[in-house]
Amino acid sequence: MFNWIKLFTVGCVLSFATACNDDDSPMGKGEVEFEITDAPLDDAEVKSVFVTVADVKVDGQSLSGFTKQSIDLKAYQEGNTKLLVGSREMDAKSYGNVTLVLDLNTDASGNAPGCYVQTTDNTKYKLKSTTSGLLEVTTTEGWDVVSNQKNTVVLDFDLRKAVGYSSDAAIRYRFVSDENLSSAIRVVKKSEAGTIKGTYVDQTLAAEDKVIVYAYKKGTFNASTEGQAQGSDNILFANAVSSAEVKVTTNKTYTLALLEKGDYEVHFAAYEENETTGKMTLKAILQTEVTVNGELSNTLTVESGTTLNIAAILPL
Repeated sequence: MFNWIKLFTVGCVLSFATACNDDDSPMGKGEVEFEITDAPLDDAEVKSVFVTVADVKVDGQSLSGFTKQSIDLKAYQEGNTKLLVGSREMDAKSYGNVTLVLDLNTDASGNAPGCYVQTTDNTKYKLKSTTSGLLEVTTTEGWDVVSNQKNTVVLDFDLRKAVGYSSDAAIRYRFVSDENLSSAIRVVKKSEAGTIKGTYVDQTLAAEDKVIVYAYKKGTFNASTEGQAQGSDNILFANAVSSAEVKVTTNKTYTLALLEKGDYEVHFAAYEENETTGKMTLKAILQTEVTVNGELSNTLTVESGTTLNIAAILPL
């Protein structure tokens, strides 16, 4: 009897320990919402870029209660975001990806097409066609949900990497390959991101049609390759984390928003506009001098929830 009770007790203890080790229950819940934003497309003829999101999935599972939305991505730049999925509770854990299911054929109002570029003459160019009329774009990055906190996940849809040109004038614009399209969407936790703001002064007084500033993780910029069109989609500055236009209307200022904390470099490029097509062509990578708090610096350290103010000068 004693031995049986002893064995039963040991068995219970072992079973309890095994149950604890196999327990995959999440560590609480967190409040989560999803937003979407855009990095600019370098084309003076583009008025709007609309995507119609028919469904949003996290790790392959559709989020309940989502309503189909048509969004002009060009309206949300420099840290301005559009709420995509409203606040909800999710398990506090790590997630692998987000999938946007795009309706290529019809927008949220039932009008055709669903995903398109609209040029300044109001012509609409459908970005892709598939047999089903749908396109699933899955991000290559994950994120964590922290328990008992509001977690805002931003999908940064980089149009410069996502939309290419077609040799067919009737098509004109197109989504890049599925692989490159997935890579064109960054996943950023808003609470863990910072911003670089700055000014740009060209002491040479060169007449540039447009200047774009690109943010790179420290040590990843290579002028000989980044200034060349890469891959079948001919993507310039393919390894840039983010980019922004230097705005002439605001005294040549720029904002690089939603950058994950870390060390960065910024590089500037001049573009000239084709008067016939409106397409911007790379003219030169500019050899600028960047200062932080009045001191020359090649490294820009971005902290969560902060704004780093810099100045860039193109010397004589």
